[in-house]
Amino acid sequence: MTGLYNRKVLTSSLERKIQGLLNNNIAVTVISIDSDGLKRINDTLGHAMGDRAIQYLGRALAQSIRKSDYGIRLGGDEFSLILIDYSLIKSNEVIARIQDYLLTIDEQKMVAFSYGSYQMAAGDTLAIALLKADELLYQHKRNKYGANGSSR
Repeated sequence: MTGLYNRKVLTSSLERKIQGLLNNNIAVTVISIDSDGLKRINDTLGHAMGDRAIQYLGRALAQSIRKSDYGIRLGGDEFSLILIDYSLIKSNEVIARIQDYLLTIDEQKMVAFSYGSYQMAAGDTLAIALLKADELLYQHKRNKYGANGSSR
């Protein structure tokens, strides 16, 4: 539906690749991304528009990363990016590209997203990095929408 990897790409082979990069002091940043207000879109505009919102976000993610990076749809409206040789600061450029691309394809301006970025450290596993990025994502959502983090 989005042209991105699905969660099946999160294998021990990918983990070994990432650990090798970290051992060679190559930065790896993980970004968790979640669509804001998908339930509202589905409830008010219908599931076809909800699917379109997911497709727009997926396309924006795919167009904003390099071939060496990983864009993954974890399920529903949850995505993850694994950026190779990108520091936490440099990962902000990817977020800006996603936002800019959405401005060009989403004429209804229905797609918004929250994100959390985490640069992996020595000793981190991919699972730990995904959890930390997820925690930062929900912190971002709470900051945008209040205590419960809901955009509904």
